[in-house]
Amino acid sequence: MERFNFIFVVAGIGFFALAFVIMGALPLAQYQGIDVVTMDKLATNIPYQFGELARDYPDAFEKAFGTREPTAEAFKDALETGRRAYIAEACWHCHTQQIRRVDPNDGTEVGNDISRWASDTRLESHADEYHNAMNYPHLFGTRRVGPDLIRSSGRHSNDWHLAHFWNPRHTSPYSVMPPYPWFFEDGEGRIPNRKGLSLVTYMQWLGSWHTQFAPTKYERLPRLPFDESWYPPYVAEEAPAEGEADPYGAEEEDPY
Repeated sequence: MERFNFIFVVAGIGFFALAFVIMGALPLAQYQGIDVVTMDKLATNIPYQFGELARDYPDAFEKAFGTREPTAEAFKDALETGRRAYIAEACWHCHTQQIRRVDPNDGTEVGNDISRWASDTRLESHADEYHNAMNYPHLFGTRRVGPDLIRSSGRHSNDWHLAHFWNPRHTSPYSVMPPYPWFFEDGEGRIPNRKGLSLVTYMQWLGSWHTQFAPTKYERLPRLPFDESWYPPYVAEEAPAEGEADPYGAEEEDPY
């Protein structure tokens, strides 16, 4: 019996060591020698949308980043803050950052990703897109409740993103995304705070290494096929008529 116990212990330690090598050491070894783009280098390539944020929201921008100019240091700060907010708000639960590949045998797409999310580029996601400090660790995601975001840069204006954060159904009537009023200084969704500005910066950075749409060409973006048949109809909320009691009996001010 003691000999069997010894064999089990040795086998257990051996399997643990083998798993460590296969799942830990070997994948790490594959990345040795790969040039990872640092944050300082990323910050030298500033998308034009960051300058628009500085120009359109000068006071909020200065309060958030300590300057009114879209400097490399402010951009680096906004990127890091925006990515942390993206993770903290669990955006990766519903959005992926990976356009899946095409089957080389028959040319078919996995999940029609390229037709939906990259029809203008005709490219699946590739390894080079993730070899930078902003993608360590990567945020591939697993669910597509919302659209893939790896090529989101320039597809919408800054104001579109802010309106979407304030109330997603203002921009996407069938959206199931919750509102994020804590991204704003005021109670009307007009003045973004540090988190709101940073998250817009992060959205406009994703894919900026591949393509940038000019501000005057938003209307020329490809129209993606979209099936709305399985969404519930959107019904706008109606305010109670004057003198009519609130059906919910809410007397205190809504915190949002």
